[in-house]
Parts: sequence; C-alpha cells; structure tokens
Amino acid sequence: MPDKRITVFLADDHVMVREGLAATMAQDDDIQIVGQCGDGLKVTDEVIRLCPDVVVLDIMMPGLNGLDICRDLTRKTKSVGVLILSMCQDEQFIAKALGYGASGYLLKDSAARQLVEAIRAVARGELFLGPGIPRSILDYMTDTGDPYETLTTRERQVLQAVAEGKTNRLIAEQLGLAVKTVDTHRMRLMRKLGIHDQVNLIKFAVRRGLVSLQ
Repeated sequence: MPDKRITVFLADDHVMVREGLAATMAQDDDIQIVGQCGDGLKVTDEVIRLCPDVVVLDIMMPGLNGLDICRDLTRKTKSVGVLILSMCQDEQFIAKALGYGASGYLLKDSAARQLVEAIRAVARGELFLGPGIPRSILDYMTDTGDPYETLTTRERQVLQAVAEGKTNRLIAEQLGLAVKTVDTHRMRLMRKLGIHDQVNLIKFAVRRGLVSLQ
C-alpha cells in the first residue's frame, strides 16, 4: 500500500552511487525514493522540505560533511531517521555519528539486501549496526572536551570550505554571507580550535576526515 511505504532521501556526492542505491531500492514496493542530493550544504534544507522517513547519508560530502549534516538534521527534526552509509570503518567516526543522532551505520561494501534491511530497521525506530561494526562501539560515544564540539554549524561550514581551498569571497557567495562575516566566523573557529594558520587548519580538517587530500 502506498501509504505504508518508507520514504527515503539519498545524500551522496557520487551520482553513480545514488543511481545504484535507487535501483536497488526500486525492487522493493515498500520503499520510495523522494529526493537526492550531492551537496552537503543543501541536504538539511531538502530533507526538512521533503520530510522523508529515512536519510541515507555518506560521510564524505562537499560543502558540509555527513557527520555534521547528521548533527544538524537530528537537532532540527525528530521525525527523520539517519542511516550512515560509508566506506569509513574508523570506530571514532562511527561513535561520533551515533553520538550525533544517527540511527544506523552500514559499510558500503555490505550486500545490497543489508541496505534495505537497515532502512527498514531505522524506519521502525531501531538502532542498526551493519556487519563488521561491534556493539561495543556504543561505549565510546561520550565526548571528552573535544574543541570541535564547540563550533557552531556555520563555523563548521566555513572550516570545511576553507579546508577545501575556497577563498573567503567564494565561501561568502556559497553561504549567502558577507565576506566580513565569513572572516569573523573563520577567526572565531580558529580561536576555538587553538589553530593560528591555514596550513594547520587544513591538517586538522584532514585528520578529522572533513576533507581528503585526494
């Protein structure tokens, strides 16, 4: 029945990945794709507009990474379940995603049917941890004075944009802000992180997995 279908939003910066996921889910009558996005800065607004049951979200996204998107989404809406689908097996990332409110975490090398199973579990309000992810990961979700946690969503957007090599002017255009405002956010986030130059800011972003060197 159409009114019982699970509505899903796909957030991944690779079009082929999104198409493959959509094709996989099209085989199940109880799942409906209602939207897709490859730009991390647009995901939250699109999800709030479409209000799907589940968001399938990658970690490595341009504009704003999947972990911070997850944090933003779960703060702004309580009705959407977030399922992280990623290549990243780092336990710190997994714990961070769950701490930010994700309801599930599945590795991209999992079987296609496990994705469908994960979506159904998250839609039911259950916690889903895919194969290879130990339940003991839940013991590491507590944060201990991480300065990154003091950054606002806007400061995280600016940090990632700087690490992606964008100028203040380009960031201002992308975020719809004045250049002076971007500069203020940049100075504040660097002060909060205790970082005083752009090179170390980029190193910090790479270590956090916000951007890659590739």
